[in-house]
Amino acid sequence: MGRVNTSAAEPKKAGKKRRDDHSLEQLKEENRKLRDLAERRSATMAHLGHELRTPLTSILGFSEILLSQEELTDAQRNFCERIQNSAQQLQRTLNHMADLSRTDTPDENASGS
Repeated sequence: MGRVNTSAAEPKKAGKKRRDDHSLEQLKEENRKLRDLAERRSATMAHLGHELRTPLTSILGFSEILLSQEELTDAQRNFCERIQNSAQQLQRTLNHMADLSRTDTPDENASGS
């Protein structure tokens, strides 16, 4: 008669296992979606950084050339210095964003998938 009780518990165990398996699959799917989102965000940040750095490099280079000219008036030199300082600040901001993007991206090796 002990077997009757054991066999009665089997459907409950099977139902719980199915629910657990379903929950695990849902978690895996959500994890995959989050990884995809993080990868897309990282790719967008890298692309944006590149698109901003290209003209920024020109601005910094040309402002340096202008500042090396001796015939600039004080006002012209001041404007060039302001352009250069602003471009350098933007460059630091882009570097900081790139650093954050790298530290925010999930490490595939650490995921265990």
